[in-house]
Amino acid sequence: MSEPSPGGLGATDIGWLQLSRAMEEQALALLELAPTHGADAALATWAADLARGQRTDLRTLRGLLTAAGLDGENPHEGHDMPGMVNAGELRALEQARGARFDTLLRAALAEHLAQTRTLATELNRTKGDTRVHRLARRMGERATKAEAGLKAG
Repeated sequence: MSEPSPGGLGATDIGWLQLSRAMEEQALALLELAPTHGADAALATWAADLARGQRTDLRTLRGLLTAAGLDGENPHEGHDMPGMVNAGELRALEQARGARFDTLLRAALAEHLAQTRTLATELNRTKGDTRVHRLARRMGERATKAEAGLKAG
């Protein structure tokens, strides 16, 4: 385990919080397009349910980062990493409508949810702040449940 920051969090916890915030912000932007861009009403309902949970998680992520004195710039913003939506993918989703949008959304969210689950699992194999690990467990469980819903739809 690394030395804690002035806010009490170690480097692993901080890295997870910052990456998770970037991923959740990007995914939320996609989820919010579903009611106006997609054709599948069930997918739009599923997206709205997932978005509610992600807003809660984002508030917690931001709160933990603020408490650690790290509420400013996001070092992962604009990165093209697994589970993150790059600028080209975002443009394609913003421009797509109907069934094409639904297909792109499902693909982007499948990758996002899988990476969320993986990162949460990996974080919980380390030692660290119990608040961060509790959030990681919750996010991992939500991702697993959402993946099942995405596959069922």
